[in-house]
Amino acid sequence: MYKEKKRVAAYCRVSTDFTDQIHSLSAQRAYFTEYISGNDEWEMVEVYYDEGITGTSTKKRDGFNRMIADCEKGKINTILTKEVSRFARNTVDTLNFTRRLKDMNINVIFMNDGIDTNDKDGELRLTIMASIAQEESRKISERVKWSMKRNMENGMVFGCGRIYGYKVIDGKLEVVPDEAEIVKEIFHSYLYDGKGSTRIAHDLSERGIPTLKNRVWSAQHVLKILANEKYVGDLTQWKVYKPNVLSEKYKVNLGDNPDAPLITITDHHDGIISRELWDAVQEERYNRSRRTREGLRHSKVHWFSGLCKCGKCGYSFITTGSSTNPWRQITCRNRQLYGTENRTAMNGELIGCDNHTVDERILAAAMKAVMENIQSISERLKAELLSDIRLIQKSNVSEDISVKQDEIAKLKQKKLKAVDLMLEGLLDNDGLKEQTNFYDSEIARLSEEISNHKSAETVYNEQIEAIKEAVKQIQFISDSETDNTELYRSMIEKIIVPEYRRLDIFLKGLPFGFKVEYTTKKAPCKGIYAIIIDSCELAS
Repeated sequence: MYKEKKRVAAYCRVSTDFTDQIHSLSAQRAYFTEYISGNDEWEMVEVYYDEGITGTSTKKRDGFNRMIADCEKGKINTILTKEVSRFARNTVDTLNFTRRLKDMNINVIFMNDGIDTNDKDGELRLTIMASIAQEESRKISERVKWSMKRNMENGMVFGCGRIYGYKVIDGKLEVVPDEAEIVKEIFHSYLYDGKGSTRIAHDLSERGIPTLKNRVWSAQHVLKILANEKYVGDLTQWKVYKPNVLSEKYKVNLGDNPDAPLITITDHHDGIISRELWDAVQEERYNRSRRTREGLRHSKVHWFSGLCKCGKCGYSFITTGSSTNPWRQITCRNRQLYGTENRTAMNGELIGCDNHTVDERILAAAMKAVMENIQSISERLKAELLSDIRLIQKSNVSEDISVKQDEIAKLKQKKLKAVDLMLEGLLDNDGLKEQTNFYDSEIARLSEEISNHKSAETVYNEQIEAIKEAVKQIQFISDSETDNTELYRSMIEKIIVPEYRRLDIFLKGLPFGFKVEYTTKKAPCKGIYAIIIDSCELAS
């Protein structure tokens, strides 16, 4: 009578992809193939395997999961595996899967451990062995962490096969020159050109510069570069970690885990950017993030972005209008959010604003008028500023503080003599206290006068330097073209929109601003077709 052969499969796994482990995997597969084929009562189904996959979870073990799927299809009667630790190092997974297989009348034989789940005490012994395997996994994890920590402290680079601008060779970071130039450009564009991450990514993509994976640049690509300390030459490792050996998810390391501490080495390798540029960019990132949280989102897509404020409510002006319209408009964010009706919100905040929108062509026309105004009166402005310098210098009557310092020294000597008189019995305690208090008060008064003089001297010098810078700025403006919006962006400190048809413009380096009044001419379908600057006057 023909007896149907038992359909037998095997499962093997190695947890790393090192050459010796791969060799071990090949040996296991060969062993199981020969072992199953050598039994006349068995029919070999397949030797399922996973390589370079940890045993603490089964979710990413494709070979294991495919084997379970074939069991559910009725293709397998028995599974052979070397030992419990090869099947799973998670006790819960081991028991769940063996019970699940037993319900399908499929037994698992753990050959080295001498366990067959068909045996009466099979589950008890399996539970013990699985717990031992799980504990062994924990110990291995601790040993690996200890070794990684020592190597990290010695400067070896982990988990960083390649980042933009660097390649890792023998555990060391080496600069990739072409990519390093792009990294420098990103940092400079962000800080000095005032561009946002989206604009920088767009510019790089427009020029056909690919990312490492030959993809289009995104804002996230740029932000990751700006936040990566490796570009200044520092190395921080263990930025993410697993809370425990059984965990499948990584956590961001905030430096509060003693088992996986953040390890930072300053000046670990050749930086691509300077320390000064790095520090300045991090400060700018913080400031932009803060403005975003406060609803004052930073944007430099347009030359006037982030420069305009409402003179009525103090909110920022934001860009509005259709992207298809070649001319953008700015409007009060308060008005955009809450409408034109002024009212008090439930939290007591005043909301709503009826200030008018402003077309970007008006901003450009007003700025051009300011430039032309400065050029026309530049000589008078410079003369007035230089006159201010002379007045400051004249009012700063230099005082010889050495006289006061000599007085202080004499008072300290008298104070010591008073102590000597008390020790000789020529002065009682009350007399000593009275004289000491007098000398101390005089010393304090003279010291304060010296300090005030030094502070005033510093203020005078700072005022003079500021005015000199203003003179240079006026000269620069006098020599510049008056119709250049990119130049406007670099020069404007802020633009206040106090009311309809008026702008107050303040430039960097100048101690005064300009009040600009204007009118516009509009057509029903055409919109604004003419902008007339009615006046452009100095304003304090």
